[in-house]
Parts: sequence; structure tokens; C-alpha cells
Amino acid sequence: MKINKLICVLLILVGLTTQFVAADDWYSDEPGYYKVYDSETDKILFQTAREVSKDDQYLSNDNKMYKINKVNKKNNTAEAEFVEDISLPEINKEALANIKLALGGKASLESILTQAESEGERKIGIYATHSSESYVPTEGTESVDEGGGILKVAEKLKAGFESNGVNATFNNTLHNPHDAGAYKRSRRTATQLMREQQPTSLIDVHRDAIPAEEYLTEIEGNPASQVRLVVGRRNQNFAANEETALKIKSLADEMYPGLVKDVFYGKGDYNQDLTPRAVLLEMGTHEIERERAEKSAGYMSEIITTALFGQTFKEGDQGAAGAGGAEGGAGTTGGGTSEAASQSNTGAGTGIFAILAVVVLGGVGFLFLSNSGNEWKSKISNFKEEFANFLGRNKYKK
Repeated sequence: MKINKLICVLLILVGLTTQFVAADDWYSDEPGYYKVYDSETDKILFQTAREVSKDDQYLSNDNKMYKINKVNKKNNTAEAEFVEDISLPEINKEALANIKLALGGKASLESILTQAESEGERKIGIYATHSSESYVPTEGTESVDEGGGILKVAEKLKAGFESNGVNATFNNTLHNPHDAGAYKRSRRTATQLMREQQPTSLIDVHRDAIPAEEYLTEIEGNPASQVRLVVGRRNQNFAANEETALKIKSLADEMYPGLVKDVFYGKGDYNQDLTPRAVLLEMGTHEIERERAEKSAGYMSEIITTALFGQTFKEGDQGAAGAGGAEGGAGTTGGGTSEAASQSNTGAGTGIFAILAVVVLGGVGFLFLSNSGNEWKSKISNFKEEFANFLGRNKYKK
């Protein structure tokens, strides 16, 4: 009996600490974002409102891979070193030319997609983890609890897919507040989409929170927003999700140069363990007009449809590099995860009590050293909700 009680206590403590150490998104009491510098030139390489951690990686617009080797969380800065030039998946130019020709002639993309994919098999699931995100010039505020402008951008993405012959489902469930527990709440939405729709791909729609000039662009003479792709390093589907992101960037660079800004490889999971074709899009930033992001949503629906269903890549091409899984490690070829990534997804049950002890001791120490009162309250609230669900006592449980 005493052993069972001890195990229960350990599991509760693990649940509490996991809420902290496995949080997928950065947030603080004050607005801010990370500036990441090139360690060789001391110039800003990129900026992001996501948490930046050592061993995160970054693929620039010109396909240069960098690895973050130093992070200063006090002033939200980091340094990254150049690793290598990356070759994106090679496009079948003849197949893409036929698609462009048809589109130029106002033909629907649906009419020229591969016949191997029936309409019933072309499915996309869409949701928004940070459902309150808004665009200040349009909404007048950066956050709307009842549902922000990001939901309208997701609706445009859905409409774009449908016009291209793809069966798209957008679940507009709200996941407030915008904190590190949002991914835990949105996971239920993502799981529901996977269970009910069985989509080919699952897309999480976000917007960044950095200066407007970082995302402003024009596509075919139209004011638009650039788009950042985000890949979570900490999941067993890393290699396949990275391959999807690289294919999307490769096609975007060819079809609409300048649309896809870059690719950020964060240590989070971002719910991308649910499917091997998970996509996370940063549709502009809070300082731009929502209409720009909506315009880009139309372009992205066309690109993603072509990448998933258009057979526009040379047969057997799996991409050129893997940025590393849970522990990072660039330079993997053939689109596979690094050895460290593979090892990180095996042996989960080995030495369970030793792991529990390490996690609990480390987690408890972190809790007492942490100075973020709001984060503590949020994590406690999230854990209490999950624990209540487990016991069947949550009165709000559906």
C-alpha cells in the first residue's frame, strides 16, 4: 500500500514538473521576443517570439542551416553558428510547369492533381493553438479572448484548400489563455481532428510577435505576409515532418519566391507527434494587417496542396538533411533523423524509477527556483484539470 501511494505521489510530481520542462511555447509577463545573432558576423540572423533553446536550429531563406549554441534568457538573445548549406528536395520541373500552365489558364488545381489520390483521400485538418492571436492594425489589439484574427486567417486557408479540391476541416475551438499550456489544450482538438477526419496533414495556424518589417513582402505585386515554418524536434515523427516542411519550402521558393521566410526547429513537440505530416505555420506577425496574412493563406494552400498531392518531386527524393531530433545534430542526409534523435525515442521504459527520481528532484528544484508566479499558477491549473479528468471529476468534461 505504501509503495502504491509513493508511486502516485511520484506520478503527480512528474505531472507537475513536466508541465514546466516540456512546455512548448515561451511566454512572459512582459511582451518580448528573441534576437538570434550569427556568431561569426554578430549580425541578427532571425527574430522570434518562440522560446529559443540551445541546439535549436534554423534554416534561413537562402537554405543555410544554423545551430544555436548559446542562449541568454535574461535579455532574450542567442547566438547561432553556421553548420552547412542545405539542398532542398528536388522538384520535377516538368510536372510543376504543367501545374503552373494550368493555373495560369485559370484551370482548377483539382483537375490536374494526381489521379492516385481520390477526393476522399485529399484531407486536411486545421486548428489554431493560440486562438486569441490577432493583428493590431486590423483588430486594434494583439489578442481577443473570444477568438482572434488568426481564426479568420485559418478560414482563408481552409477556403483555399477547398478551391483546390481538398477536403479541409477547420476546428475553431478556443484554447485560451495564450500560455505554455495552450498546446496541451489544443492537443485535444488536434486528436479529435485526427480521429474524426483522418487527414493527410494537420496544420496549426499561428502568427509571430516580432516587428512588422520582418514579415512584410509582396507576392505577384500583391501586399502579403511571409510565412515561417516551425518543426518540433522532440517527437518521433520529426524526420517525416521535416521532409514535409522542406518540400513546402522548395515548392514555395519555386512558385512564389519570398513567400516562405525560413524554417525554425524548436525543441518543443507542438503536437507534431500525432501525424507524420504535421505543419505549423507562422502567418505574419501581430504588427501587420490581417489581410496580408489572409492573402498568403491562399498562396500557402496552393503550395501545400501541390506538395502533398501533386507528385511534383522526383521519385525517391526524401529531402537533403535532418536537423536533429530531441537532442539536435545537423548534417543527417537522406531526410532521416540523427542518431541522437533515434535514440531519444527508444527505451522509454528503461530504469523507470531512476528516471522518476531524476525528474522529480530536478523538477522540484526548478519549481522552487522559478520566479514566474503566473507560469506556476497556469501550470498548476492545467495539471489540476488533467488530474480531475483522470479521476472523472471534471464537471466541464464533455
